[in-house]
Amino acid sequence: MGIFGFFLFLGLAFADRDVPAKARVAKRCYCDLQMSDGPFPRQQLEQLYSISKNCSQRLNAHEFGKPTQIIADVEQRLKDLAKRIHEFKEEYDGELYSIISFRIIEIEIEELNYLLDQLQEMCSRNNDVSTDLDIQAQNITSKVDELEKYDRLKVVQQNRNNVILKRSLTSCQSALLVTPTPYITPQPGSCSFGRLKAVSYPKSSMLNHYGTSYPYGNWGKDPLPAPGKEDQYWLAIVSTSTRYGTTVRTYDSYAKFLTKGAYKDVTVKTHSPQGPGGLIYGDAYYYNCYNLGKLCRFDMTTNEVVSAILPFAGFNDQFPYCTFSSCYSYTDMDLATDENGLWVLYATEFNVGNLVVSRLNTTDLSLLESWNTTVFKRSVTNAFMVCGVVYATRFLNSEIEEIFYMFDTTSGVERNDLKIELRKALPGIQYMNYNPQDRKLYVYSDAYVVSYTLTFD
Repeated sequence: MGIFGFFLFLGLAFADRDVPAKARVAKRCYCDLQMSDGPFPRQQLEQLYSISKNCSQRLNAHEFGKPTQIIADVEQRLKDLAKRIHEFKEEYDGELYSIISFRIIEIEIEELNYLLDQLQEMCSRNNDVSTDLDIQAQNITSKVDELEKYDRLKVVQQNRNNVILKRSLTSCQSALLVTPTPYITPQPGSCSFGRLKAVSYPKSSMLNHYGTSYPYGNWGKDPLPAPGKEDQYWLAIVSTSTRYGTTVRTYDSYAKFLTKGAYKDVTVKTHSPQGPGGLIYGDAYYYNCYNLGKLCRFDMTTNEVVSAILPFAGFNDQFPYCTFSSCYSYTDMDLATDENGLWVLYATEFNVGNLVVSRLNTTDLSLLESWNTTVFKRSVTNAFMVCGVVYATRFLNSEIEEIFYMFDTTSGVERNDLKIELRKALPGIQYMNYNPQDRKLYVYSDAYVVSYTLTFD
């Protein structure tokens, strides 16, 4: 009969109240209320509510949060363990390792294994729960979609659109209320981790593996190592008349370097390295080519050599590093590394012998950028780069070198009043270079290899 028939039935029922009983029997009407979609499934809705409530109870945030806490604990313990092992290596003095230290490390590893077993068990249990909940959620979603067809006035859909619109409006209002962060001009010589503040006492100091007859050389760790060479260290000495050498020796780990363990010697047969200013970067050895105003790149894997002229650069002791009384032989071209890549420090006649800083293309050795400074290179004993800032040292006495000068390639600001002391293992410093990977300063000092930790604000 439809909805109209239903209301007609009600009208007739009320109008018939004053008619005598006998007459009313004859005039009584009956009608059916027909709904095109059938009756609303109230029982099914109640079942859905019960299922969703059960899902909420099973999805216990505390239970699912436990693995996260264990992971955080494992990460911290791994960092502590790595730090302990690293310190253990550095403190090794050639004698037997302490049994107590070994036992401490063994206990920490056992505790880590226990935590990992717990984590695996919890993850397995939670995976089963999440899989079951996912199936139930899919069933609930399909049933809710079926119930939504009873929403003839599209109330649910409109409410959903209102929620999205309200969320967008809230986000827009929050963005409008945010105060822009004011731009702060960085202080000259600053990195993301602050300005250079101090240099530690020598963290390690030992005679190079060739002996005291070789006061010139370089050593360190590759800041951009090739895969499988992440822990590799190198040592290269100037073996002939403090002028040139032909061998670069590598060790697979710091432990092997300290103990003079297994090593690999690579011979540079073309364009021998001149002076102590070379280094390894990206699995290639960079240096001043012998007897030439050129830079060379020696590939440590293929043994190929690439060379390029360093424009107008002094060489063959024209502009070396010097102390008050003498100069360090063949230190005209000094390679350096930092967070920005590969650099070369040198001097030119065009800059009246003052220090020039240039950033290099690591493939063809072309100059990417160059800066002229006002510090006379012969007044400097050595230099290194950190975050695009060149720091220069000078000789104070046999025990102390002073970092007195800096030039910021970003701002162009120069300072010559830093007064940062560096305590030496021996009087002379023939080589120094900063490694951005571990933030250490590697120094070759009168046949000794020394490392320092840099402190920043």
